[in-house]
Amino acid sequence: MGRVMVAGRNRSSECRICEPGNKTRSVLAAISARRLGPSSAICYCLPASALPSSGSKLCMRVFFSLLIAASLLGCAHQPQWKCAGVTSPDQKLRACVSSVGKHGPPFNESRIEIHDVNDHVLAFKDFRSPDGEHGRNVQKNEWTSDSQFYVFSTASSGGHSPWHWQTYFYDRRTNTFKEVDDFTGPIIKRGFTLSAPDWIEVTVQGTKSDPTDIVTGHKVKRQFSALH
Repeated sequence: MGRVMVAGRNRSSECRICEPGNKTRSVLAAISARRLGPSSAICYCLPASALPSSGSKLCMRVFFSLLIAASLLGCAHQPQWKCAGVTSPDQKLRACVSSVGKHGPPFNESRIEIHDVNDHVLAFKDFRSPDGEHGRNVQKNEWTSDSQFYVFSTASSGGHSPWHWQTYFYDRRTNTFKEVDDFTGPIIKRGFTLSAPDWIEVTVQGTKSDPTDIVTGHKVKRQFSALH
């Protein structure tokens, strides 16, 4: 009898074939695979004893029909994203970032769209400006580990106030975009640090000795779910 692997997650998108036993119908060892995302898959295997006998044509037809239906059902739930971007950890949303405006990088401007698994746009934020020099472009971008917030820092497309890295976040619960700076003060560093489940740490303007400092600044930590 072939060995059964009922459900095994692998880091590649291919399923491993179950080890066949002696003189078994191993051709049907790997029955189906459903892609769950870019880094995982679930494999289903059946032992040879579970297969209908070769003399039962009706059973064989029903058996294979069920297998095909199961495979199609799995495929029907796969994300249909066609855009470049960052996928939420739960694989339910994708933040798509496109370059817009009149200039190319690093002076381009960005449009951010939040897509569901059917590739429908749930919300967007467009940083395009009429002259192509007063908008913003996305720098660092990342989802929180609980998949509730998409966070991104930005730079001016015209090079204005290069010290100010305005940072924004998308709130999944309210389906809105908000600016982190409104809750922390002016952010002066491109990078930010996220920690579970929905905390952010940024560097903002000012030190104890110099409130106007835009070089060193000081650290501020906030929890997104507490920001209203």
